[in-house]
Amino acid sequence: MDAQMEIQHLSAEWKRVGAGFSVPLAAYPVDIESLIGRTAGLAPADHRLFFVAASWIGVHHTLVDVRRLGRIVEKLGEVGSAVAGAMLAVANEVAASDRLVAAQRYCRPLDEPRVLFDRIAENPVLAAFAREQSLPIFSRWGLWHDEVSLKTAAIRPIRWILKHCPELRVRALIGASLEGQVVEALREKPRSIAELARVTGATYAATHEAVTRLYARGLAESVRSGAKSAVVLPRRIATWLDAYPPALTGTRPAEDSPTSPPEAAA
Repeated sequence: MDAQMEIQHLSAEWKRVGAGFSVPLAAYPVDIESLIGRTAGLAPADHRLFFVAASWIGVHHTLVDVRRLGRIVEKLGEVGSAVAGAMLAVANEVAASDRLVAAQRYCRPLDEPRVLFDRIAENPVLAAFAREQSLPIFSRWGLWHDEVSLKTAAIRPIRWILKHCPELRVRALIGASLEGQVVEALREKPRSIAELARVTGATYAATHEAVTRLYARGLAESVRSGAKSAVVLPRRIATWLDAYPPALTGTRPAEDSPTSPPEAAA
């Protein structure tokens, strides 16, 4: 898939979660953390993509699982990691959130600075201006750009997002956290704590703590079968959540259209 086609897909996914782009919205569940990571990789090619994504993160940062985002950002290349750091820093101009400060710790600045956006870099006059007038919020990441163009007016409110994005409802209700991931995993089937740790990618200790917190809130129960025990959702909670389709993470669209459902859902 070429860069412009990928940017179109990213824009469709951002539109699905309430960001203002002039493309049809994606008709498949969106993985927010993956979307942020992929956006950081391509944002230098599209000024609006960078600032709309940063604005969305700033407005709706509570829907972002910072721990999971950190794992994704750590795997980005040098430029993508720096761009992710700048994007999160711009988002924090809106949010002023310790969560976004924590997420930036996973990002790495460039050793050799460069102009943030490719089109500006291609123009020697604009590139020189960007380098000379670069704001600290970008320069700290080894990127040169001279303005923060927030697009908060292009971001839909949470009520719209929860109506159109059922994949985000559990995390909106329970939190964009390990607990939310555990609940999503339990919607598929009962699991042991070790199985939940493997599914979520968390340590056993962290998963055990998350499950304990869910027990305390009445959102999970332990059942025994012989010598083994499993974590299950209480029937009343499962019935209530069944009104919402389970979240699908890591899904990608077919390449012919940004509104195509992922192959896994076919």
